[in-house]
Amino acid sequence: MKADFEKRCTRRKLVVAAIGLALCASGCTYFAEQPEVYPDKFAAAESDRAWTPNHGGAIEYTIPMQDRPASTLPEPRVTGVGTKYDLSALIDIALSNNPDTRVTWDQARAAADAYGVSRAPYYPVVSSPVSGGYEREIFELPGQNAVLRQWQITPMLEFTYILLDFGRRDAGAAAARAQLAAANFSFNRKLQDVVFATQRAFYSIGAAKAAVQAAEENVELAKTDDDAVSRRVDLGLATEPELLLSRQTVAQSQYDLASAHLLVREAQANMAVALGVAANTPLDVPNLASIPIPAGLGSEVDQLIETAVRSRPDLAAQVATLDARRAAVDQAKAQFYPTVGVAGTYGLQAWQYKYDGTRTVDANQPQYTAVLTINWDIFTGFKRLNDVRQAEANRDAAGAQLESLEVDAISSVWRAYYEFQTALSRYQYAKALLAASEESYDANLDTYRQGLSTIVELLTADRDLANARYTIVQSRADLLTSSAAVAYAVGAIEMPRRP
Repeated sequence: MKADFEKRCTRRKLVVAAIGLALCASGCTYFAEQPEVYPDKFAAAESDRAWTPNHGGAIEYTIPMQDRPASTLPEPRVTGVGTKYDLSALIDIALSNNPDTRVTWDQARAAADAYGVSRAPYYPVVSSPVSGGYEREIFELPGQNAVLRQWQITPMLEFTYILLDFGRRDAGAAAARAQLAAANFSFNRKLQDVVFATQRAFYSIGAAKAAVQAAEENVELAKTDDDAVSRRVDLGLATEPELLLSRQTVAQSQYDLASAHLLVREAQANMAVALGVAANTPLDVPNLASIPIPAGLGSEVDQLIETAVRSRPDLAAQVATLDARRAAVDQAKAQFYPTVGVAGTYGLQAWQYKYDGTRTVDANQPQYTAVLTINWDIFTGFKRLNDVRQAEANRDAAGAQLESLEVDAISSVWRAYYEFQTALSRYQYAKALLAASEESYDANLDTYRQGLSTIVELLTADRDLANARYTIVQSRADLLTSSAAVAYAVGAIEMPRRP
């Protein structure tokens, strides 16, 4: 019997030990996976190996399908003219769909909320703290101990209001108001950024499509030359090297056509970014030939510079930022003065207590206070002095930044103005060049067929005509883009009108 009992005790000890070891092992395994114990397990293991997320992290940090950019163009809110997605319609889509506009819009809304917060110190603060519970306390008396048992609840209503703060509230509200203005002007400039990016991409697509058309015409041109050379070779009037030169021109024109198709795809990708949609979104725009060419700007460069300095949103945003920094200086200086206010409380103290076996006593009494408060920090370890210095440095930096932005804006307008004037002259020269190149090629082709000119002269005329076609396309796109760039530099981009 004794041996059986000992065996059972031994088995029980072994079971308890096994359970203890299992619990210890599971506990060690649990803590080994916790970041507070082994944080290095949650970073890259080696300096030359990429980090791989664990426990489904790859899925956790993948953009959800519903948050990915659309693969179809949304319907514009303005009516296009002549085509569904003309420039006005695409600008409307970009303004409503581009995430950059929503970023700055939400930032402006946050600044508006901050302005509302800055007005809070003008109002009193009313709070209602309530404490209650049970208390058992022992008192030591001569020769014995006494026990106090008490239930208590104390609802209170507290009131504080600042009567005088020597400009703290005014400066804080002024700074928040200026920051709100800066955020709103930044939002306006971001809209202009999106509009200009859409215009530039629109003209780039149109130019790329026109370049494809020109490249296709150049291929046909090269094939025409090749046919002419082949006929002369068959008649014994031209040599094999001349035929090889014409074949080389055909190959080069086909290469240029493939490159032109690539430019269309690149321009479509830029447009997709401006619109805030996926790059594989089907997108088509009209050819540049359907877009009217601006005849001039209607203003001189000095007038445009004056308009830019007066109305560009990013300059206005920096002026507002400077105002906010000035208000911050006033607020920092106000910290040297005291604050004067009033405070009061009103509440009830309800309790039930019993002391060392006596009868239970119930009580319910009001309590209230009304005081005038003065709070003045006499010395703060030079904190306020350095706060003023920091605020003044930030103010001076904002002023210097404003000067830098103004210089840059004037330079942008100056450069955009003369780029437009140059683009306008180039476009006129490009038209004359195209006309002359077409006449020269026709004449050389005719004389070559008659045996009065060489293959080199014909291919040279072919090359000049091909270059003239690309030149007219690019000069037209440059003229349209430079016109939009002037409006962007001045800050006078027109937004689409809502129907």
